[in-house]
Order: sequence, then structure tokens, then C-alpha cells
Amino acid sequence: MPTFNEDGYQSALIGDRARNRRGRVVDHAEIYGRGGLPARVIDMPADVSMSRGIEVENDHEDVIDAELKRLDLVGNMSDALRWSRLDGGSALLLMTEDGQLFEPLPDEISRITEIRVIELNQISVAPGGYYSDPNLDNYGEPEIYQITPNAFTGGRASFFNVHESRLFPVYGDPLPQRIRTTLTVPWAGRSAADKPFATIANYERALVLSLEVLKRKQQAVHKMKGLVQMLQTDDGEKQVRKRVDLVDEVRSLMNGVAVDSDDDYNVYDQSVSGLKELLGEFQVAVSADTGIPVTALFGRSASGLNSTGENDLEGLYDLCEGLQRTSAQPAIHRLIKAICTQRGTSWPGDWKIKWPSLWTPTDAQQAETRFKNAQADKAEADARQVDFDIGLVSEVELRADAVNDGRYGLGVKDG
Repeated sequence: MPTFNEDGYQSALIGDRARNRRGRVVDHAEIYGRGGLPARVIDMPADVSMSRGIEVENDHEDVIDAELKRLDLVGNMSDALRWSRLDGGSALLLMTEDGQLFEPLPDEISRITEIRVIELNQISVAPGGYYSDPNLDNYGEPEIYQITPNAFTGGRASFFNVHESRLFPVYGDPLPQRIRTTLTVPWAGRSAADKPFATIANYERALVLSLEVLKRKQQAVHKMKGLVQMLQTDDGEKQVRKRVDLVDEVRSLMNGVAVDSDDDYNVYDQSVSGLKELLGEFQVAVSADTGIPVTALFGRSASGLNSTGENDLEGLYDLCEGLQRTSAQPAIHRLIKAICTQRGTSWPGDWKIKWPSLWTPTDAQQAETRFKNAQADKAEADARQVDFDIGLVSEVELRADAVNDGRYGLGVKDG
């Protein structure tokens, strides 16, 4: 009884290479390193989040701002957010002139020399590196981390230990606690590349298939009398190929075709209607998985009646503001606290982190805002005039109210 070897049939049709590729686990970094859309998905939110830097309130002499610029906070934090989105977390390593890396950060620091970005796959808890005193609030939490750079010495991976006070976590996307407890690093979160990279792969395959559709958009059909009999002769295949090539060559030169009266030649034009809309739906799927608007991610203009794209930019800025406050701000807060412990400088004691607005209004938008504010001021002035006319308030009360509100440049000094 004949048997059907499914594995042999599959190998003959798609080959072993395709099956091996399907079972292969690809590193996100490998996909990111190729550039293109996957890299844009990771880079754009990180770069936009830090594009305006930060402001430190009550830093009147800009001493903290100067230190943040010296340590290149914007560049380092952009990279930290980048790798946090790619891997689900990263960290800033504080390098100082005081003590060893595995020792706790002292209460007073001589000088911070630099900050370095550490990727999540380089971080693990050192063996036995947990707080063991049950009287401490951080009992059972990691105390010593092991950093393994992407370098090898003598065939073995080199590493060094770092105290947790010198390592500032940059969080990835959130994960349920029951999943986080199984991870090596306690602050590791969900990668922003998991689902989006798979959706991007589907979109890129759709682009490849659309090119194949375009290649087959026009299909030439050459009917030859006696084709079957001709192929049965010794040089029949050669003669058929020669006739086909001759027809194609003549068509290329003359934009016309000359065939035998018993032959026939037709070009069938296949429809590609709906292809653009289908690719657009794939783009929407990528946008939905990444949280980045289609207009920003693919460089498309806003569509729809009265659409200006402002809502799309607002969605991107909302995503970036979330990264600022949940991923970047905790690490920046710890960094500024460490900066304020450097000896020999007077630091403000009531500083506060402020994120500048990512939105930059155009001149027309600013003019429209001023116009609307002027209209609102006029409506309020008319309402106060009505109150005055019917005797509800006096001129003195209106003037005092204007002074208290700071209108018209009036001010009060010493009562």
C-alpha cells in the first residue's frame, strides 16, 4: 500500500530553510539593527520624549541644569528609553570619584564623572546579592547587581558588581506582578517590540506580495498553432522559445506585435483595485500595536474632511509624556538627588522636575489664541459694565478687582 510522506512533500515544496526559519527565535536587537520601520517604532518615542530636555524649577542659578548638560542627560536618557522600549527595561549607571562600584553611594559625593546606559540583558542580580536584614524596609530586594558588558576576555564573559544605589532603573512597559516575579531584574517590564515587530513583519510581507501583484498586472498570452506538436520535436522547445523572444523583442521596439495569421497574442490587464486600501489597513494595524499615529509613523498626510493632523500629534505626545513620567522621571529624580550631594556647591533644596511642552504652536495658532483670549476679556469687561450700570458694584470695587487680577499692568505695592 503506498504511503504519503508529508515531511518529504513539505520539504520539496517549501524547503528545509523555510521550516528552520519558522522555528528560529530572532533577537529584537537583530531586527532593530536592520533599521527601517522597526527602528523607527523604537526610536521615535524615545527621541521625542527627550527632544525638549527637562527644566528644574527653583534652580535659579542653573547649577543643576549645568550638571545635567555636563553629564549629557538628554543623550543618555534617550538611549536608555530606546533600549527600555526594545528590551523592557534599562538603567543608568552612576560613575563617581568616590569608592568602588560595589560599595553603597556615600551621603556626600566628591564628583560625578559620568553616567552610562546599561542594557537590560547586561544586568542580573549577583549570587547572594540580596538584602538579608529582616529589619530593613528593602529586605529581600536586590542589593548587588552583576553587569556583564558585551565583551569577552579569554573566552569567558567579564563582569563587575554594582551596588543598587549606583544603578538607576529605567522602566519598560508595565507587566502583572505574577509575571515580573519570574524575571531576573525586578524592574523589567514588557518590551514595546514584541507584538509590533510581528505586525510590522506582516506589513512588510504585504508590500512584497503587492510588488508581485504589480509584476503580474499585465500578463501576455501567445497562442501558437501546432504548439504541442512543435514541442514534441527535437528542437521544438528551442523554436518556441525563439518565437516568443522574437515577439517580445518586436513589441519592445515597435510597441506592436507581428504574429502569424493562425497565431494570437493578447495582453490581459489585471485589476489592482483595493490594494492601496489593504496596505492602509496593515499600516493601521502597525499604528494600533505601537500607539504611534499613522501620519507620524509613515509620514502620511492626515486624511478625512477638515483633518489637520493635530489630533494625531496629540496622540504621539501623549505616548511620549507617559514615557517621560513613568520611565524616565524616576531615574532623573535619583540622578538629581545624587547631583545635589556633590560637595563644594550650594544646591537648591526645593527643586522640582518640569517637562517642557512637546507641542509648539505655529504663529497662526498663537495669533488665534490671543484673539480668543481678547474676546474672552471683552466679554468679561462687558459683564462687569452691566454689574456697574445696575449698581451691583462700585468703581472702586471694579478697580480693586482689576488690580488683584493683574489686568492692564496695574500692581499694588505696600497696600
